[in-house]
Amino acid sequence: AVTLPLAAHQSRLLAKLENLQPEIKTLAERLRYEVSVRGKQLGWSEKVARFHFKKNLRRIVTELYIRDNCHPFKATVLVWVQIPMWVCVSLALRNCSVGATGS
Repeated sequence: AVTLPLAAHQSRLLAKLENLQPEIKTLAERLRYEVSVRGKQLGWSEKVARFHFKKNLRRIVTELYIRDNCHPFKATVLVWVQIPMWVCVSLALRNCSVGATGS
């Protein structure tokens, strides 16, 4: 009852993330071109250009996640709910079986 809606939510989020990948790829290619042009204008080294590319790409991807409301961390909620439930159920079953053999 708890994990089924979370699994459906997780699959929806993963589908949204998968649908964002082509857009991220095109934006990354355009950003790579813009950074290379700007780097040549300002005389940046390869390391500085790579730093600016990664910084701006991270910002763009974060804006896309916010726009579509699909941060990848939200897809891990199911795991964070299932692990404590599994521990509690296994402890409960162990306690039930210990009580049954003792009587």
